[in-house]
Amino acid sequence: MKVSTLPVPLQWFLLLAPGLVLGQVLQLLSLPAALMLGPMVVGIVMARGGCEVRIPGLLHRMAQGVAGCLIAAHLDSALLVRMGEIWPIVIVFVALTFLASCFAGWMSARTSGIDGEVAIWGFLPGMAGTVIAMAHEHGLDSRLVALIQTVRLMVVIATMVVAALFIVGAAVAHPAAGSAPDFTSVSIVLGLALVGALSARYLRFIPSAASLVPLTLGGALQVSGVNLAVPAWLVALAYLAFGAHIGLRMTPEILRAGARALPSLVGAAFLLMALCGVSGAVLSVVAGVDLMSALLATVPGSIDSIALIAVNAGADMTFVMTLQTLRLFAVSIFGPFVARSMVNMLHRWKPS
Repeated sequence: MKVSTLPVPLQWFLLLAPGLVLGQVLQLLSLPAALMLGPMVVGIVMARGGCEVRIPGLLHRMAQGVAGCLIAAHLDSALLVRMGEIWPIVIVFVALTFLASCFAGWMSARTSGIDGEVAIWGFLPGMAGTVIAMAHEHGLDSRLVALIQTVRLMVVIATMVVAALFIVGAAVAHPAAGSAPDFTSVSIVLGLALVGALSARYLRFIPSAASLVPLTLGGALQVSGVNLAVPAWLVALAYLAFGAHIGLRMTPEILRAGARALPSLVGAAFLLMALCGVSGAVLSVVAGVDLMSALLATVPGSIDSIALIAVNAGADMTFVMTLQTLRLFAVSIFGPFVARSMVNMLHRWKPS
């Protein structure tokens, strides 16, 4: 039976319920971006069956705001003090990782046949959902960006898990830091997400406003002592919106293109990890931090996955989140310009 023949409420149920369940299952298996990947897989299956429902634009933009608040919840005054102490080092190594990610995307474009700007966006660091949403806002094929981001994330996380086993040994569970979510924190997060959604609609001069505005305002509140904890159920719903939005827009042509380019994408991802490994080793010496913390600070994984590995590896969370958060800001502000500049370079150097 074609999905399109089913009543719309049933289509919504078949999209949302299995998407949530699969996301939780994949998260138990420690897959990167699991809460987004599960709904994306279900969305792809539903799209192949002719599903007619789509995630409303307002909910998609609010999901970006929730992601921004999730990052802001990691910020504290100690992080800002540390950033002020080592800001020249932070800026240099944030820029190095940013440029290495763009270079890996550029190389994958030259060897895979994927559009250069799409490939570069696929390798941009940050929260996968936020980068994918930014690519969509700039008129790129966010479905292919999502596939590239998933490949990159899997390589990054798998590499860092293995590195943690060799450098610090088996992971040890640590209690979660920060305050517990409550009614007030949930209300603030939803309010900031709505502000971000409205900003994206009416303040188009702000880059990635749907996530960047809540991140900025939420960070200020968090540093001033306001509880900005995001409950797990709200995170799951936000990633459900991300994943379903992407999956419902997947086509067989997009999936075939991703499969043909897979060897090139994996190779570029390992090249990126090699470059970041060298950068992290240098950072460890220059900044006087342990090697695991330096590596986690430089690798371009999703900020939530890197935070989890950092906690389990006993790394310096303040140092890691300082570089990861600043790089996210750099991607939000400079990502579109750098991606466009590099794709222009790609076109100029392409043999006639």
